[in-house]
Amino acid sequence: QSITRRPLKFLCVTTQSTMPKDLAEFGGVLKVTVIKIQGFDESSGFMDKTDPFVELEMGEEKFKTATKNNAGGNAEYNEEFAFNKQEGEQTLKVRVYDSDTLSNDLLGQRDVDLDDESTGNGSFDVVKDGKVTGQVFIEFAYN
Repeated sequence: QSITRRPLKFLCVTTQSTMPKDLAEFGGVLKVTVIKIQGFDESSGFMDKTDPFVELEMGEEKFKTATKNNAGGNAEYNEEFAFNKQEGEQTLKVRVYDSDTLSNDLLGQRDVDLDDESTGNGSFDVVKDGKVTGQVFIEFAYN
């Protein structure tokens, strides 16, 4: 089993010789790595730094990163999650939250279209109330 690295617009790590035409057509284990977040608000209130975590959802599966306590608006994760992706599943839902004791506050969200041929590794703007609130950096791999 070989790993091919392709320095395209996005770095693509794959165990096949070519990437699928689009990720929506791919069925199997899709690995999604949350690299980092950046550009979010540093604080969530008076004297309270943001405690961010990222939630990923595809089909019936949902994963979340560790919470980065008092990290503010920029945090490193490098956490990998393996989805059992079915052919035709087209959307990876990405949500960034601020962890709070009573409830988690949504900082922003993004639906990543796996049917779009330009979707690949890189940064994705997340939005709340119609405005960009920050970016999530994600890498995809499949086998």
